[in-house]
Amino acid sequence: MINISEQSLRKRKLVILVIGCLLSFFTSMNKMLVPGPIYNHLLTELQFDPARIAALGSTFMYSYAVSQLLMGVYSNRYGGVRILLVGGGVFTTGVLCFPLCSNPWLMYAFRALAGFGAGTVFIGLAKLVNDLFPAKFGLVLGVALLIGYFGPVTGTVPMVRLIAEIGWRKALFLPGAVCAVAMLGIVCVMRGTIKKTVPGQTMTPFFRMLKNRPMMILCFSSALIFGVYYVLLTQIGQKCIEDFYHWSKYAASLCIGLLSVLVAFNNVGVNLLLKLSGGRRKVIYVGGIALLLCGCLTGFSAFYWNLPVGWLLAAFLLIGIPAGFFSFYSQIAKELNPPESTGLAVAVLNFSAFVFIALFGNISGILLSHWKAAAENGIFPGGAYAALFAFLSAGALISLLTGFLVPETNPRKKPVRDLHNHHLKSKLLVPHCR
Repeated sequence: MINISEQSLRKRKLVILVIGCLLSFFTSMNKMLVPGPIYNHLLTELQFDPARIAALGSTFMYSYAVSQLLMGVYSNRYGGVRILLVGGGVFTTGVLCFPLCSNPWLMYAFRALAGFGAGTVFIGLAKLVNDLFPAKFGLVLGVALLIGYFGPVTGTVPMVRLIAEIGWRKALFLPGAVCAVAMLGIVCVMRGTIKKTVPGQTMTPFFRMLKNRPMMILCFSSALIFGVYYVLLTQIGQKCIEDFYHWSKYAASLCIGLLSVLVAFNNVGVNLLLKLSGGRRKVIYVGGIALLLCGCLTGFSAFYWNLPVGWLLAAFLLIGIPAGFFSFYSQIAKELNPPESTGLAVAVLNFSAFVFIALFGNISGILLSHWKAAAENGIFPGGAYAALFAFLSAGALISLLTGFLVPETNPRKKPVRDLHNHHLKSKLLVPHCR
């Protein structure tokens, strides 16, 4: 048996990490491709109603959420490379098969496969980042997320043009083909990188985390942020601009693309905010949710009072700011839990987010379905979108109220560190954190 040095193994893992970032790019893009830019194709060509179209998007999200929970629990046992291999393979299969069928139940099944694989890719990537860069976890994960978040950017104007040129089926098949090549790249360099399975109970840390009240509050509050944002990104963001302000599909998709750029850079830019605030987490967290609420109310005002399009674009901007802080929320989750549970903490945080993303996606489809009779040629009136933004505003308000209960986790503050140390020693949740 050939021995591989630690340095060589690290280089191989770095290569796999880079390929994992490429896969993350396509998993992030795929989140918003259905329904997103093919919404009208599903509405007219396949005769799907709004609720069924929304369900196609939410199926991906629910499956993604399940993968976060399942793979997060087993992340320490099986290691990042093995998880990345499984996730990449399942995701590629789902993406390749989805555009080949028209039966709604088969489409649900392949969206579920793609969602499960995408979530598994994320967990494998986060685990690899923590293994290779434990001291710079938040920063490196932010860079990885920055690469991934450019996927939705590519999924706007470039994909809209590609769909117009070659049709939506071929356009959605191509990303799967690229992912298949990427998976071959991992197979070529993975020798020696797959860790031995770690025996022992795997559910104990998860059940312990469920008793961690601050962690559960963080999960709930931050999940509402992403539920609001993804309704715009994957469901109605592009369509509401086309319907109400009569913009072309290219101009509308460009707005969503620019929103995705903002979210992408915020995953790294939030580190600057941390420096400016002296490392205080809570002021950034609560301030971000306040912007989210302002954005939702601004969007409601735009449709309710028939305001110029600038109001809606301002709403998108405000909503997008806290949606780009996932690496920051992951850092807080890491600080609220024992070091060995970092992978699980990020997984549970992401699981919560995608449950609400899927839930909000379903609700948005149901709300729009009630306005189906008032829609002409698939174009919904302003009242439909005003009702939707009223719902999003309620979600943002709940997020803000619960966000005040998320504790300050700045490690420089002695009280928080002492409480965390007590949590590690006793493995029990402290009554409250100040």
